[in-house]
Amino acid sequence: MRRAPILATTAFSWLLPLAPVLGQGSAAPAEEARFPCRAVHTFDFWVGTFDATPWGQPAAKATGQLHNTREYEGCVIVERWTGGNGDGMSMSFYDANRRAWRMIWNSDSNQSNDLEGNYVDGAMRFKGWVLDASGKRLLVSNVLENVSADTIRHIYSTSADDGKTWVVKSDGRFVRRKE
Repeated sequence: MRRAPILATTAFSWLLPLAPVLGQGSAAPAEEARFPCRAVHTFDFWVGTFDATPWGQPAAKATGQLHNTREYEGCVIVERWTGGNGDGMSMSFYDANRRAWRMIWNSDSNQSNDLEGNYVDGAMRFKGWVLDASGKRLLVSNVLENVSADTIRHIYSTSADDGKTWVVKSDGRFVRRKE
């Protein structure tokens, strides 16, 4: 009984020199499995540095700035917002299990949003929730429309009645800086 493991090891020892060659075909699938987000480029338009103005006032002085970068092998987008109404940041990532983008936002006033969405009809469309000042949970719609290579329209809305009616809280224009 002790000889069987030795025979099995000896019987397959001829494969050892081929191990580097045999392993070459599995490197790409292993990388794809480890970083499935690399194949999803629907949110690439969000990366860059942008000046923000109200949508209806494109010539207005900038009210804030976005600086969005790719992190962690390009699988996470980190947003850093600075503006007159406060600062904040988000982390967005493609969740391969849900087959959706996730965005977690937090402001310097500790307001947070937990959002999930996909790119549909020319825009990244997130849905989620936020707590209002009294602690009531509100539905949130966060739409980032890819208007052109250098312009994004951002419409942030909330609903206190489970989506029957929506109140637009922000309608902004983000224009990519020429660097």
